[in-house]
Amino acid sequence: MSNATLYYTTTSCGASNFIAAHRAGILGSKLEAHQADIGSHKVLTGPKAGSDFYAINPKGNVPTIVLADGAVLNENAATLQWIADNAVTPVGAANGTSERYLLQSKLSWISSELHGTVGGLFNPTISAEVRDFVVAKSYQKLQFLNDVELADGRKFFVGSGFTVADSYLYIVLSWSPYINLDLTKFPKVEAYFKSIAELDFVKEAHAAMAKASPSA
Repeated sequence: MSNATLYYTTTSCGASNFIAAHRAGILGSKLEAHQADIGSHKVLTGPKAGSDFYAINPKGNVPTIVLADGAVLNENAATLQWIADNAVTPVGAANGTSERYLLQSKLSWISSELHGTVGGLFNPTISAEVRDFVVAKSYQKLQFLNDVELADGRKFFVGSGFTVADSYLYIVLSWSPYINLDLTKFPKVEAYFKSIAELDFVKEAHAAMAKASPSA
């Protein structure tokens, strides 16, 4: 019996939560997962399909995890750590450890520095001048990721194994073709992204999301 429900879309940062939950081995047991359309603000799948997503999450954003007690989590730094805390297969260090605080730090960096910057490029009304500015800032963040965070050519963002930080960073990097950011400028970032994309359980999660989509 599930004790929480995740609402996500297949390409937004909400997808990182599905991937993490799939790897954690909690989908269908501790966590049900349903899709929402953040354009129409409708729930697409599950028992509440067709209902107003704002009634579930007044912010209207994904990821959203509704806990058994009705509490609503709607930011990646919280939802991904909830997944880590409830994992069967570990996707993050235990609470109270220095490794966990490092994970929190990396999640915050992805959210505020990388996601917060590149996300602006999805705005269809952005002017050419503003776009050039945001692209330059995005490349600064990617340069830091390449030259500092991934300087040693590490396969995973935090520690020696896949964590929720990898699912989040991977999804944000996957937006690059859609917002015309060239990852080939940053070879370590590109290698990291390709390595995560080739993990079997990441491929399985994408296939599961596609199968669950209403248009499938």
